[in-house]
Amino acid sequence: MIPVMVLRNKTNSERYLAACMEVGDWSDENLDVTINNIQNAYIIVRKDLAAPTSEDFEEHKASHIEFNRHMIEKFGDSAFISLDFEGVCEAYEPVNIEISYEQYKYAIEMMD
Repeated sequence: MIPVMVLRNKTNSERYLAACMEVGDWSDENLDVTINNIQNAYIIVRKDLAAPTSEDFEEHKASHIEFNRHMIEKFGDSAFISLDFEGVCEAYEPVNIEISYEQYKYAIEMMD
C-alpha cells in the first residue's frame, strides 16, 4: 500500500476532489469521486513514498499560489488558471489514505 493525501469534500465526506474533469464522476454535481474510484482523485504523493504531512500540503499549496502569481504577472488578469487551489482549500480538506500499488501507478500516469 502507498500512503497518499487526497482532498475530501468538507460537506460530503464520502467524496473527494477529482484529478481532472475527464476522470470526475459526472453523476456528482462537483465531479467528485468516491473511495471506490480514488485512483481518479487529486493525489499528493511524496517522491520517497512516505506518508504526506501537513507541511507537504502547505508546500503544495504554496507552489500553486506561486504558479498562479507568475501566470498573472506574465499574462495579466486574463491568464488561464486551471486550478484555483486556494478556492479548492475552502471546500476540501486534506486527508491521508493508502492506495494500492496499481492505483498509485494509474494516478502517476495521469499526472504525467
